[in-house]
Amino acid sequence: MKTLAVSTGLVCATATALVALAPSAAAAPELRPSQTDKVTVGQAISISLDGLPPNMPQVAVGQCKPQITTPGDCNLTGSLLGNADAQGAWRSLNGATSVTLTATVGGVDCTAAPGACTLAVTSLMNPAQILTSVPLNFTSAAATTTPAPVQDSTAAAEDSDSGNTALVIGIAAAAVVVLGAIAGLILARRRRTR
Repeated sequence: MKTLAVSTGLVCATATALVALAPSAAAAPELRPSQTDKVTVGQAISISLDGLPPNMPQVAVGQCKPQITTPGDCNLTGSLLGNADAQGAWRSLNGATSVTLTATVGGVDCTAAPGACTLAVTSLMNPAQILTSVPLNFTSAAATTTPAPVQDSTAAAEDSDSGNTALVIGIAAAAVVVLGAIAGLILARRRRTR
């Protein structure tokens, strides 16, 4: 019995090492925004994205802090949700392909310094892992001479809701899957100890 456990452990360790050390066959995801330099608050940035793993589900694109540790590190209401197609190209779930930039994300002033915020790509299967990102360089507030258009609160709420529902549902579904996996592991471990 001990020999079987040791052999199984060695096989698993070897397989893990081979997978971890193997060169990646797929190219890194490439995010191509319409503009990243001299951007302004309220500006809509068009994006295209490819190089994702084929058929990758629940891929979010949005304005985020450079490091993501919590959902609040990204502008969730302004993020876009989509899936990768069979060739690894990102397709929006609602057809939208523009992210509207905000002044702050997760308590960070995006206009304070170049790269203070980014356009980032994450998968809701692992939201803390940034698949790729592009730093944003905002113009200074004094340099901005065109005022942002005024929008009533009803229209603003309708605009921000357009892609938000799918994102919230995706995050909730990912949490349920993770909790289910943890519960399954706990039950399996209890059965083995009896």
